[in-house]
Amino acid sequence: MTANPTLGMIRDELDLVVEPLAARVAALETSVGHRPGNGVVTVSEFRLFKWLGTFALAAVLGGFGLLYEQVSDLRVGVERLHGELLQEMSGIRERVVRIETILESKDLPRPTER
Repeated sequence: MTANPTLGMIRDELDLVVEPLAARVAALETSVGHRPGNGVVTVSEFRLFKWLGTFALAAVLGGFGLLYEQVSDLRVGVERLHGELLQEMSGIRERVVRIETILESKDLPRPTER
């Protein structure tokens, strides 16, 4: 069979690529890694790496959770302080209005009019 460039790979070409890969994957799945060499990872090393990866992921997620909790606490604190500030400003505004009323009733010049 010849390949049609407009259709891409044909089935035979795909099998030529997939079969060696499938054989390699099957060989890797059946090997337990008892061969000597630097390029081979033993089952116990793989389990250790998997455990370390899981631990690192849990630590990172825990850190993000702690950071989120602290940011939430900070946001609540800022909202509380904002409410207190608004109350103080409204109290100051009431005092200013009261002082202006007293000044107007006594016909005294305002500090800005001097």
